[in-house]
Amino acid sequence: MNENENKMRKAYMFFAIAVAVFGIAADGMQMLGSGVIAPALGIVPTESTWFPFVNIIIPMYVIGFPILFLVLRKNEVVKPEKHKLSFGKYILYIPLMAALIVVGAVIGTILNYMIVLPFGVDPQNSTAIGAIMMNSNPFWRILTAGILAPIVEEMIFRKFLIDRTYRYGEWVAIITSGLMFGLFHGNLAQFFFATLIGGLFAYIYIRTGQVWYTIGLHMILNLSTSVITMATMKPYLSVDQETFTEYQNISQQYLASGGDPALQERLMSVAGQVIPKMIPFMIWSGIISQVALAGIVLWIIFLAKKKVVIKKAPDQVEKGMKYAWGNFGMILFVLYCLVMFVINYISIIGTFGA
Repeated sequence: MNENENKMRKAYMFFAIAVAVFGIAADGMQMLGSGVIAPALGIVPTESTWFPFVNIIIPMYVIGFPILFLVLRKNEVVKPEKHKLSFGKYILYIPLMAALIVVGAVIGTILNYMIVLPFGVDPQNSTAIGAIMMNSNPFWRILTAGILAPIVEEMIFRKFLIDRTYRYGEWVAIITSGLMFGLFHGNLAQFFFATLIGGLFAYIYIRTGQVWYTIGLHMILNLSTSVITMATMKPYLSVDQETFTEYQNISQQYLASGGDPALQERLMSVAGQVIPKMIPFMIWSGIISQVALAGIVLWIIFLAKKKVVIKKAPDQVEKGMKYAWGNFGMILFVLYCLVMFVINYISIIGTFGA
């Protein structure tokens, strides 16, 4: 192992250890909060609109993040050169991001449902964060998911990681940033799209040296989901399943009858209870689909024209993935994430299973 290979292994190892310790400490404090503090205060976390968010903010952002920063502060860093993005180029990253989110979300949602549905878990409660978001107060949702999470996550998985590792190989830094970001989410529903956009954000930071660009995109994503998606989805999910089934059955009967007036009257009555609640979410989903489709087209064009540029790093290490991932720190981090995957699914099934 030459000097650069050894430095690369140590850089990834110490970063992974720091993130694993950060995660373990924050999760431990969250478990203490939900298992001890909440019952002592007479709070049921799954029914509270604010406690789950406070139980994220304090352990992760108030206590955990400053500790992580102090641990990594003395590590050697080489920052990417700073370059400005024009407003037009920056806006193009929104459909590119949307395309990755939709593709990753489809894969993740299917696999996630395959795990939880056999246990009778309602799809809307199939992730812990999803259940929290649906029952939350908008203020806490926006503060936590829309503002604090993008800042902290981009600092950790982009700036802190890449400043310490990209000089040994850009591809390895991009892939590792994405994978660690995806694994840290702790569930399959978010793993795939988080991994893909994590890689995109890593690329943007390496090319620009400006973490505020990725924080901005991350905020756009999280605020869209925590504000617009939640606002349109709640009425949609409030439609009673029995009423929705009745609407489907009467619609089929009406079409089969060739326009029976009596069925038409019943159909209009039931439709008045269902369609107004579905329209906002359907419109928003349509907008997202169109933006994502535009992003897929852009990806095809950019890749065909070789617009995605990966440069040789200053201290390039060949076959760097084995040094980035083949060390004690990364093994610890992966084991921690796998344990959190299992705990999250056990919690979801235990809370929302039939």
